[in-house]
Amino acid sequence: MVNSTNYNIAITPGMQSQVNAAKSLRFGEQKAQTENIADVKDAKIKYHKIKESDKYLVHGNWSEDYAITVEVDNSSHKVEEDMTKLMSRYKLITFVKPASKIKKTYLKSCYKIDLIESPQRYRGAGTKAVLALLEKSLADKETEGRIVVNAEITDGQTSPAGFFYKLGFRFVDKSMNEIMDKWLEKKIEIEAPKLTGMMYLPKQSINKLLMTSMKY
Repeated sequence: MVNSTNYNIAITPGMQSQVNAAKSLRFGEQKAQTENIADVKDAKIKYHKIKESDKYLVHGNWSEDYAITVEVDNSSHKVEEDMTKLMSRYKLITFVKPASKIKKTYLKSCYKIDLIESPQRYRGAGTKAVLALLEKSLADKETEGRIVVNAEITDGQTSPAGFFYKLGFRFVDKSMNEIMDKWLEKKIEIEAPKLTGMMYLPKQSINKLLMTSMKY
């Protein structure tokens, strides 16, 4: 179960955030019980903080910066082992002995974007919103700049993957990043790939994203 830590963003004159989406974009498979909302003019960004102690289970090849992999006892090991012995005794079926230990990957402390909305698009508002959250994450000793988002299609037509990819976010699935690279190079002639899945902001993308704040 994932719990959310309540807090409010204090938007200072140097952290005025707006959001870059004409419609509400909802992200996240494991929803927090409560969410935080930062209202800046006509924009909203909803997010929640995931703590390492929450044991937020993820899959895929996450970098060590974002996730920790540990070995845990396989709770079903004993039951399956007993069933294997029983079935083998009567020669009904052959089972592969289950592993006594299995590996699980959990997210480190980070901020997770759940929703971004604004009445206007392509005005840089979304970038400002992400920048404000990045500054907060960098100031947090637990999250150290980590931000994740589950990009998913909400209107049946578009995916926010293109928006986040341009900001430096990357999919956990590297094959999806290859598709996005081709799209950015205009080798894929579509408005934006309809890719979905977990995305994160790598450390090497942080400085580049912070530099974009000079444009606003």
